[in-house]
Amino acid sequence: RKDNLFYPFTSKEEWEVADYLLCLSLSKAAIDEFLKLHMIQNLQLSFSNTRELCSRAEMLPSGPSWKCQTIPSIYSTKLPICLFWRDPVECLESLFSNPLFHDKLDFVPHCMYKMAAQLLRVYSEWLTGNSAWDMQSQYPIGAMILGAVLSSDKTNITTMTGARITHPLLLGLANIHMCTCTKLSSKAFMLTALLPILKYLHPNQWMCGMLEDHLVHECLSIVLKPLMIATEVGIMMSDPVGNV
Repeated sequence: RKDNLFYPFTSKEEWEVADYLLCLSLSKAAIDEFLKLHMIQNLQLSFSNTRELCSRAEMLPSGPSWKCQTIPSIYSTKLPICLFWRDPVECLESLFSNPLFHDKLDFVPHCMYKMAAQLLRVYSEWLTGNSAWDMQSQYPIGAMILGAVLSSDKTNITTMTGARITHPLLLGLANIHMCTCTKLSSKAFMLTALLPILKYLHPNQWMCGMLEDHLVHECLSIVLKPLMIATEVGIMMSDPVGNV
């Protein structure tokens, strides 16, 4: 990866073609027919058919795996309480090692000024703030800090099949430049959990609201526990070019 950030593909352009074809709902025959076009063959791609394309795609990192955990409750609900989530540390590691962000990451705190005399300081990225400097000073030489950004909002996940709703929990990396994070196409946020929203069978509506809020906090405690442990003991990660 040090020599080619988009391995097993030869370049970013080839990776974009592969990503486009794999994300489309095309049959293998349709992809083969597309790759046989003279214009596409002039691109000199490293794959010439669907089988070779899929074999290269299988060499890509799989990403964090999903887990399902049933949460017990002494209060009755219409449906079982199931929490779907991924390890947030693995999600951060996936974002941090993503080759698409190799030139869009800040690794150490820094100061920015508008004038050469350093009279007017500029605060833009997270690592330009004083809090980042204070945290970095508490760690030994060679260690670096990663900032986690969490966001969530109630979302419908089904249509005409039961009206299921959930709180999708998105995890981002504060070290990625702000101009990149704000672009939806950059995929700088990773879906980390689906926090369940259930109806409690309790006669007191005020109590139902309290139980629903408590469930969200309980789920967050489960999902973020690996992240809390990592903040105490630290963890080894590789950057986009493979450096640890």
